[in-house]
Amino acid sequence: MKGFLALAAATAVLATTGGAQRPRPAPAELRQAMLIAEDGRATTESELKPLLQGLASRDPATVVQAVRGLGRFERGSFLEWVAPALRGPLPAIRVAAAHAMGQLGQDTTAAAGVRVALLAAMDEETDPAVFGAFARSLGRLPGPVPPLVSAALAAHAARPGPPTLLLDVTRAIESSVRGPGRGSVGPALVERLRALAAHRATPAEVAAKIRRAAVAALVRVDRGNAGAIGRALADEDAEVRRLAVSWAADTAAVEGRQSLLAQALGDKDPMVRVEALRAWARHYQATDCGPIVRAVRDPAPHVGLTAIDLLANPCPAAANVAEVLWPIVDTLAGGQRRNLGTIANWHRGAHAMVSLARVAPNRVRGVLSRAGSDLTWQVRMYAARAAGIIGDPDRLLEMAEDRDDNVREAAVGGLLRVRGHGADSIFIVQLARPDYQLVQTAAAALAGTPNKARAAAGLVAALRRITAERKETSRDPRVAILERLAEVGGEAQAAELERYLTDFDPEVASRAAGLVTKWTGQAREPRPTRLTPAPLSWTAIQRLRGAKLRFTMSRSSGGGSFDVALDAEVAPATVARIVANVRAKHYDGLTFHRVVPNFVIQGGSPGANEYAGDALYTRDEIGPGSHERGTMGISTRGRDTGDAQIFVNLVDNLRLDFNYTVWGRIVLGMEVVDGVLEGDVIETVQLIGGRE
Repeated sequence: MKGFLALAAATAVLATTGGAQRPRPAPAELRQAMLIAEDGRATTESELKPLLQGLASRDPATVVQAVRGLGRFERGSFLEWVAPALRGPLPAIRVAAAHAMGQLGQDTTAAAGVRVALLAAMDEETDPAVFGAFARSLGRLPGPVPPLVSAALAAHAARPGPPTLLLDVTRAIESSVRGPGRGSVGPALVERLRALAAHRATPAEVAAKIRRAAVAALVRVDRGNAGAIGRALADEDAEVRRLAVSWAADTAAVEGRQSLLAQALGDKDPMVRVEALRAWARHYQATDCGPIVRAVRDPAPHVGLTAIDLLANPCPAAANVAEVLWPIVDTLAGGQRRNLGTIANWHRGAHAMVSLARVAPNRVRGVLSRAGSDLTWQVRMYAARAAGIIGDPDRLLEMAEDRDDNVREAAVGGLLRVRGHGADSIFIVQLARPDYQLVQTAAAALAGTPNKARAAAGLVAALRRITAERKETSRDPRVAILERLAEVGGEAQAAELERYLTDFDPEVASRAAGLVTKWTGQAREPRPTRLTPAPLSWTAIQRLRGAKLRFTMSRSSGGGSFDVALDAEVAPATVARIVANVRAKHYDGLTFHRVVPNFVIQGGSPGANEYAGDALYTRDEIGPGSHERGTMGISTRGRDTGDAQIFVNLVDNLRLDFNYTVWGRIVLGMEVVDGVLEGDVIETVQLIGGRE
């Protein structure tokens, strides 16, 4: 408490200038300034002033916002400001401080100090919510987990307490054993995890989450325990059973694995059957394809598509996989599929076409012409992938001129394998296309090109054109272009790159400076000038408390809707950005272009791919919320690179925790999400509720 008050007194000095006391900003004014400072990723003391003033506020919510904001910078040097809040006067402040310390500890230079501070504060803590936050931050600090921390987590997992505390500690243990180099655990912790894997309590939903986290940890530390795996496979919770399948598959030697997986293949829940198919393919497909062939007809679309994809892998000759796949491929033509320019009914045939290309290349050649002219661009994209597999250059050359850039991108990948740099002229043409993913792929395809002059001219023109669009989210293709220019360019391009020393993207400016320095022998320093960030209003964000978004799928994509409750408190800037896009109808008519069963569905891309998004980056707002099934996240490609693409967690994805923003939770209609297929169209997104 003394340390916290001392910090408050010290930061109050920041409100003075030249010895004259300046009026403290009103709470709403201060919180607005804090929001802007955090969103702008302040770097100077002057820019950080609002957050430091927030630490000194008498309003607990303001202090929480300040502590949370400082943690999101992930700068170890902020430790001295945040650590005193571990002993703040209210549990909410201490919870925020605990999570902020976990973020500051991602700076490896500060990890040891963070660990010491957390352990010391933990010894004095009595509030279960705060204690759980301490545990979660300790479990996710980088590097091997010290025995002292493992022992502390194991001890606290065995103590009585509310279910929410036990959930936090179990997830902390799971974090501590996940990933390479995290260290071994003792038998006491393994035994405790086994007990947690069978945990039953009220509320049942929390107990199920505890069991999921425990089994996820046991997958890594408890090998060969067939009895425990069998009990988990009989759990009433489908996610526990799914994780039990992974446990059986990942264990080096487990008695009765084949029978355990056979049991899971007949599970009533599709997510378990999907996982069982993947596990069966890893261990038994080469000698027994029967379960996978039978699963092709599974009534659950994701199970059937998973089986079709797996049939691309080697099977015994007796399975006659080509004869299984061909009738499915044939549905892409011949009147068996209504080709009306919609995406309906294409998935099975397109997936089967790619699998057939691997097991019977000559059988698939005949269908590529029809599929390559299909009205549905996704079918043409899969046809391009199949053409690349069988090495059909004529078909790939046609598809490299497709009207859809996603089809072109697939064709470029195939041409690189089939023709190599004999297709450089095709790759250079793609650099003039608008799609960022295609430009990035084309730039990569030019690696090692002997046609350096032509490539350099195309790359410079693409860099100039894309830069003129003034989009923060153009970083990936522009960096790809600069990487290739480093290989094919030279002093002749130095003058052109001078203009990028003051680019709006620091990464681009830095790379340009490095190239100009290298080519001219004269040192150049980057002087980036950032774009103006999107406007944010704290008052307007507060009006979104209690609001929801309703996603309605198009009838051609199965219809239905799902409602998302917004978390404007923990992720204010993200929620504001998404709501602004909803009001502008940005998402209407876009698709879920990425569907990974037992992981996520992702959408909201104007180009229906990973690299086409909104113009400005959304800064990460990492919070304490876990990526549980039904939560909504923001897709990124590194810190603070959200481009307004959204994803829905289909399962508890604990490995995403503290890496991606959680901005909402589905409260109605999860069954609609479970039915989404690749390319399904979002008809509308509407804002419901909130305060005017």
